[in-house]
Amino acid sequence: MNDSPSRRSPYVVFNPVKVTKFHRLRKLVTLSARQVGMGEPVWLETTEDDPGTGQAAKAIAEGAALVIAAGGDGTVRAVAAAMAHTNIPMAVLPFGTGNLLGRNLRVPHDDLAEAVDIAFFGLQSNIDIGWLQVPDLEGSPKLPPEGSLIPEVHQEKLMKKGLPVPAEDEFSFLVVAGQGWDAHIMSGARSDLKDKVGWGAYVVAGAQSLRSPNISARVALDNGKHYAVTGRSLLFANCSTLVMGVVLAPNAKLDDGKLDVAILEAEHGLIGWLDLFTKIGAQGLGIRKEELPGTSGNIEFKQSSWAHSQMSKSHLIQVDGDAIGRGRTINVRVDRQALAIRHG
Repeated sequence: MNDSPSRRSPYVVFNPVKVTKFHRLRKLVTLSARQVGMGEPVWLETTEDDPGTGQAAKAIAEGAALVIAAGGDGTVRAVAAAMAHTNIPMAVLPFGTGNLLGRNLRVPHDDLAEAVDIAFFGLQSNIDIGWLQVPDLEGSPKLPPEGSLIPEVHQEKLMKKGLPVPAEDEFSFLVVAGQGWDAHIMSGARSDLKDKVGWGAYVVAGAQSLRSPNISARVALDNGKHYAVTGRSLLFANCSTLVMGVVLAPNAKLDDGKLDVAILEAEHGLIGWLDLFTKIGAQGLGIRKEELPGTSGNIEFKQSSWAHSQMSKSHLIQVDGDAIGRGRTINVRVDRQALAIRHG
């Protein structure tokens, strides 16, 4: 490979299950690479054992000029885990069901040509990466922790720079991690329904999970305080927008070094859920929850750079839409502005 700066290649880490119309994708990326004077794109497939972290680390080691994650939210966060603190730009081509980070970066999920254009010619900013650890995870995780997939040589580079090195049992996330009802939704969304009706599969799973049990936890934050919380979900949000423009955490920002720690409450059955959904929906319109009547559904936020949660019982846990298993204890931290990302 020619190592001159003008000829370094873009690397595309893609999920072969999610990516459709591969030949069109290859054509668009190749044309854009030539336009900016880069070398021929290098294509790396994800696998079940490594959904993108090892492939991104390979791209970094070989001198990639740009690393593009093409797939769903799982592929995106796996690639991001290896890209932290490299200063090599990363871009997102959304091919999944939720495409949550892409939505927050204003990368279209229904216009591949524009998404590729943003990857090569878009704006660039540095955003936070969240890391979640479950010390008492029950059984084997449903997917490999990204911390276990980062090559030793990459870890050594981080240590030499005095930067945080992910533990082997840490999972990365860029949008939102959580425990409780939200994890039941992610775990219950059927793959065949996601292929047929997209995000509607999560609506079906959400309706089926309305009877999920309340969670009870003690949460410690960086303000030195401890909180006793009870609700349907405990969430750690790194950014604000979900599917269909739903704003979960209106004050969450991708680059502020903080997570919005939220507890979702819904009492009194269906009425409580409707009250909660109304308040979440109103946030996207700029209406504060305090301005709405009803007290049977609620959402409360605290901001923190890290969090420790201890549940009274084990509950399902998810990171960016991927259920990882059940546990009682969660440690969450933010790696501030660790990721250079292209956006619209």
